[in-house]
Amino acid sequence: GKKTSAKEKIEAIDDENKTITYSLFGEEISNDYKTFKGTIKVSDKGSGGGIVKWTFEYEKNKKNMTAASPQSYLDFAIKVTRDIDAHVAKCLSHN
Repeated sequence: GKKTSAKEKIEAIDDENKTITYSLFGEEISNDYKTFKGTIKVSDKGSGGGIVKWTFEYEKNKKNMTAASPQSYLDFAIKVTRDIDAHVAKCLSHN
């Protein structure tokens, strides 16, 4: 697919529930979506592991109803998840 750039703004961080909610915006994403929010939730799996769940909430712009599916942002979600995994592993190795 085509490369898209976007800015993100953290909307909320909930340490107790291990969630981060953010919104994506910028000219390119605003052409396709009126709103686009993502939430990352991490759940403990035991044995030092965890499960990451992504949730996307979006509203397509009526002027561009043929916009790409949010599924196209899956590569971004995978990269962020891997970055989080690497960060957590690094923190745990320093303890």
